Amino acid sequence: MELLACFSPVLWDLLQREKSIWALQILVQAYLHMPPENLQQLVLSAEREAAQGFLTLMLQGKLQVPPSEEQALGRLTALLLQRYPHLTSQLFIDLSPLIPFLAVSDLMRFPPSLLANDSVQQGYRGSGENSLEEDKGLRPMTPRSLAAIRDYSPGMRPEQKEALAKRLLAPELFGEVPAWPQELLWAVLPLLPHLPLENFLQLSPHQIQALEDSWPAVGLGPGHARHVLRSLVNQSVQDGEEQVRRLGPLACFLSPEELQSLVPLSDPTGPVERGLLECAANGTLSPEGRVAYELLGVLRSSGGAVLSPRELRVWAPLFPQLGLHFLQELSEPQLRAMLPVLQGTSVTPAQAVLLLGRLLPRHDLLQLDSSALLANRRRYWELPWSEQQAQFLWKKMQVPTNLTLRNLQALGTLAGGMSCEFLQQINSMVDFLEVVHMIYQLPTRVRGSLRACIWAELQRRMAMPEPEWTTLGPELNGLDSKLLLDLPIQLMDRLSNESIMLVVELVHRAPEQLLALTPLHQAALAERALQNLAPKETPVSGEVLETLGPLVGFLGIESTRQIPLQILLSHLSQLQGFCLGETFTTELGWLLLQESVLGKPELWSQDEVEQAGRLVFTLSTEAISLIPREALGPETLERLLEKQQSWEQSRVGQLCRGPQLAAKKAALVAGVVRPAAEDLPEPVPNCADVRGTFPAAWSATQIAEMELSDFEDCLTLFAGDPGLGPEELRAAMGKAKQLWGPPRGFRLEQILQLGRLLIGLGDRELQELILVDWGVLSTLGQIDGWSSTQLRIVVSSFLRQSGRHVSHLDFIHLTALGYTLCGLRPEELQHISSWEFSQAALFLGTLHLQCSEEQLEVLAHLLVLPGGFGPVSNWGPEIFTEIGTIAAGIPDLALSALLRGQIQGITPLAISVIPPPKFAVVFSPTQLSSLTSAQAVAVTPEQMAFLSPEQRRAVAWAQHEGKESPEQQGRSTAWGLQDWSRPSWSLVLTISFLGHLL
Repeated sequence: MELLACFSPVLWDLLQREKSIWALQILVQAYLHMPPENLQQLVLSAEREAAQGFLTLMLQGKLQVPPSEEQALGRLTALLLQRYPHLTSQLFIDLSPLIPFLAVSDLMRFPPSLLANDSVQQGYRGSGENSLEEDKGLRPMTPRSLAAIRDYSPGMRPEQKEALAKRLLAPELFGEVPAWPQELLWAVLPLLPHLPLENFLQLSPHQIQALEDSWPAVGLGPGHARHVLRSLVNQSVQDGEEQVRRLGPLACFLSPEELQSLVPLSDPTGPVERGLLECAANGTLSPEGRVAYELLGVLRSSGGAVLSPRELRVWAPLFPQLGLHFLQELSEPQLRAMLPVLQGTSVTPAQAVLLLGRLLPRHDLLQLDSSALLANRRRYWELPWSEQQAQFLWKKMQVPTNLTLRNLQALGTLAGGMSCEFLQQINSMVDFLEVVHMIYQLPTRVRGSLRACIWAELQRRMAMPEPEWTTLGPELNGLDSKLLLDLPIQLMDRLSNESIMLVVELVHRAPEQLLALTPLHQAALAERALQNLAPKETPVSGEVLETLGPLVGFLGIESTRQIPLQILLSHLSQLQGFCLGETFTTELGWLLLQESVLGKPELWSQDEVEQAGRLVFTLSTEAISLIPREALGPETLERLLEKQQSWEQSRVGQLCRGPQLAAKKAALVAGVVRPAAEDLPEPVPNCADVRGTFPAAWSATQIAEMELSDFEDCLTLFAGDPGLGPEELRAAMGKAKQLWGPPRGFRLEQILQLGRLLIGLGDRELQELILVDWGVLSTLGQIDGWSSTQLRIVVSSFLRQSGRHVSHLDFIHLTALGYTLCGLRPEELQHISSWEFSQAALFLGTLHLQCSEEQLEVLAHLLVLPGGFGPVSNWGPEIFTEIGTIAAGIPDLALSALLRGQIQGITPLAISVIPPPKFAVVFSPTQLSSLTSAQAVAVTPEQMAFLSPEQRRAVAWAQHEGKESPEQQGRSTAWGLQDWSRPSWSLVLTISFLGHLL
């Protein structure tokens, strides 16, 4: 450390004289591994010449920095730049190779004037559209500073390009967008896709046409691409195929109507068709959209049997949409050729069964024994196991307690299933902390009960006298950022500004970790970060908004209203990719309708709809219904719904606890699915119409009147839409019976293909289904929405057809029954083997079972029998986690006797399904105060209504993780909350000690 502190010209002179890149590499690596606070103090005390010399050597040496250290290199570069309060254009150009390593906040500190240096002005040959005409066909002169950005843009992250693109919009630099000349547009081409859509839409046809050959390679998004296509596509040109070829990837954004006029799709091996299939493969073209439907029509009309296996493989992205009939026509060699490329494709259950039946033997992971799992752990360690799966497999492996850290790391994500007992048996504190650190480095989240176990165990190991409160706080800074993010809310105020910024950086890199927190935790973190970045009650700048990143979506009302409307408008594209909390969503929806943003919805055009993108769903249902029909044409509507669906299916979208959008989506498509006037009949959709909207948008009458061939083409979509109501399900099931005849003749793969549509069967028809196959039973068991009568019919039919008695059901069949298990009467449930049920509880506990209280009590009783887990009083938290919602059936007396650790093992879903009267009776205020924040947030309004004032205060206390909510402050805490009013001293010391060891 002392040697590193010799940050002086002497050291740099030595390096320059020796020209030792090897020595420089070692020196840089040493700096990158220094603690941030030490490095900052060191660099800021360095002489300016020394810093400049070091930067020069870094650039000349072409340092090889591993990805894991790029963030540290960016921090080092940012610190070095602070030695230059007034950056020159030349220094900016010299530093350009390091731009990809800088944080967005550092890029935003660059003065905009750096982009408008003398070389830029010399590059101008005029202004406005005339210069475009003069320079068309010539290679423009590239400004040096912008050329540097262009050269290093391939290494930049999207958010970096967005930050630089917004710097271009300062009117004092280059003027308004419509006046930008060709040489400027060509120089900033890599940044143009990252301009806010509002500004990109200002590009004139002349400007777009001047860069005609450059657009296909820059990676435009849907809204930007459609604006470019409006200027480039000429449907009157004779050679449409050549025009589509020149468009390249932009052809992915053509509408079916435009394709039809340019080059009708007809050849399954043609160049245009292959190009569109590439779009489907990279995710640009939705497999469920209208263009994909046109492609499927080409394949069906030509017949798949005429294609060679190699030609057929390129159709893999659309494979799930081909249904069963087409698949049955293919030969075994064709199927085998496609099998490797289908691994990344979501084939339907029906297709999977058909493939397995023809090509592969059955194999079940649940049947693997302990030795097989340990011997083949390399096959499983990267899979994203759920909490229950990881726990199940951990128990299955019977991991020895003396497993080394290296072997533990080799288990990968399976280590996330670690039991609390295993953790408690690690003797060495250093080993314990290393294991904790490893757990937090896994790509899967730390489950609630394990998190509680970790913090409880840390407190137990670190128990010591409490020091003075005023002496603590800074020690928290050394914590790993993932652990910082997971700190209880009550400790957040104790973090330094530097620690908060580490958390902000982590949220930028891994937003899904933010989404694992409770809404209260997210809001507290967002407000704490904003407090660090901007003084209270001052306008939020664009730089602050970009630094907050995904945290923006969890700001409160007052903070949201501090964002100037023009800054909000320029950041709409950024907000598209964030999870937005309920408070922020409501406020944003109101702000979007302000005159200086997008204005009244009844005055919106297609441009406003495209600017809003999926944020249109932040508007109220009433506001959405006011958007004019002409602003929501088929192409615009399809792109908008595709964008929302793509978001919902993304990793972040799946973790985001967003509001239900059924009513808002219905209001959005009303202009398409409802008649234009009351005296007109309802339109009858074809499959393209359904793909351009969604199945649940159409009424039962409209579905019933569809052409049979259209319904068959869209059957997969109907079966997969959870929004279909009872009448629509019956109508869709009626169409399926027209296709395949009475249900008693349905084949295995047909039943699987119908999926949720089976709810639309009548009781007698449901009894006629053949349910002896395990795959069929499993599919029906995963359907949520059966009536109580249907549940009874399904499970009774299976028992009758298979000749099984309830007592003979093993854990595989119990798992397959899933939701339909509630079709068994309480007296029948009593005959289930307790051992088999305890094995199946791992999966069944993840379901919100529609069982009665009496049925749940019987199921819970099975778990306390000798073949199960034994008496409830002996259960550890991991058992409560494993049994999930079945815990709601535990008798009142047993629940009321649970200890803090046991209660914290109950899953949040299980908390929410305990009947409200029972919930109020069994849990005392002290027990409720011991809930984890995730459990407390899961308490439903119906449950809260049955609680006493003391119990409600206890739940609120737990929701805020021991930090008083505004409603609680000043109230009496007679039942003992005063003992929890501050974090335990041993916990604070533990955090400090853990930070130093990590």
